[in-house]
Amino acid sequence: MSVILVLDDLVKECEALVAGLKRALGSKAKVVPFIASAVLKKGDSFERYLASWIDESLAGKDIGLIVCDKELGLYGNLRGLSATPVSAVAQQKGIPFCQYSRLAREDKREFARFKRLRQWSADEITLEGLDPAAWVPQVVGLFGGFERIRTEYKRLDYRATRTPAVALAAILGKPESESRIALYGSGEQGFLKEILTFYDPAKPDMAALFKRMPRMLGNWLFLSILRFPGILVNEVAAASYLNIAHGVFVRKTVQRHFGSAVYSGPFSELGRWWWRADLDALIGDASCKDGREYAKKKLGAVPPCLDPQSRERAGYYCMLTQKPVSAQNSCGGVSWFPSGADLARIRKDKFEQIAALVGMY
Repeated sequence: MSVILVLDDLVKECEALVAGLKRALGSKAKVVPFIASAVLKKGDSFERYLASWIDESLAGKDIGLIVCDKELGLYGNLRGLSATPVSAVAQQKGIPFCQYSRLAREDKREFARFKRLRQWSADEITLEGLDPAAWVPQVVGLFGGFERIRTEYKRLDYRATRTPAVALAAILGKPESESRIALYGSGEQGFLKEILTFYDPAKPDMAALFKRMPRMLGNWLFLSILRFPGILVNEVAAASYLNIAHGVFVRKTVQRHFGSAVYSGPFSELGRWWWRADLDALIGDASCKDGREYAKKKLGAVPPCLDPQSRERAGYYCMLTQKPVSAQNSCGGVSWFPSGADLARIRKDKFEQIAALVGMY
């Protein structure tokens, strides 16, 4: 049984989160709170302290996920501790990591969203919401996703899956998507740097790969491939791509006709996505020009998906407004977008606002 390690310096709040996770996970995982029992020695670092605590307190156990409060600092004998050294230890040990905050953030502001998206390669997953009620289902979904990746990765034939892109394509059951998946890493090596020291195609260090690859592949999948539409599309991006008004596409009676394209891989409990290639296959097999024509054959009249600002045919997804957007009313090829995310764009007026504020070109 894998362990979920929780670090939260507020005792009652930590107990509430641990209790919620135990109820939700049952026998699927052991939930362990971090207890700072020893004093930090003079000249020692938080990283060494935490690494030693894990080695001693959780010796011989598989740690599936570390869940950490960003605002640590109230541990009596670890004054000054923050989530940063915890994240560093997680990276050092190849353990999946996520963090949360109780401080209210203006999540709906496009500039705040821009700052978070610009740091998509930072390999840190931040939970949404401000309390355990919001965090528990996200932690459960993340834990399950990483565990699934770890299990599937161990089953792979390493002679046939020597690169991260090939391995992830195999885990997702889409070996034909390997080249598209590789594009998501071609312009950003943040997810790959953790294993470069251990990965030699000629003589791979299998023990190190077992530990590190599931974390790296999971971060890559969750923070990049699932977030930026291209290979996979979320509900809004799918409606835009198919040319079906989002308010109509959300209906179960509509989505069931695209059921064969639904994504069911790791982290699928945390959202709803569709395989773009499978959507294309559905439409092509029915000899339709787009998803709207396909839906009309099944359901009758279906309204198109329009850019809410320009009223043009949409087709794309604005990463800042999180709404459909047209090609003419948006900017694509943004330097910090993953190379394979060709459906991800930024609406022109938002792009110009951000560019003026941060000097982005």
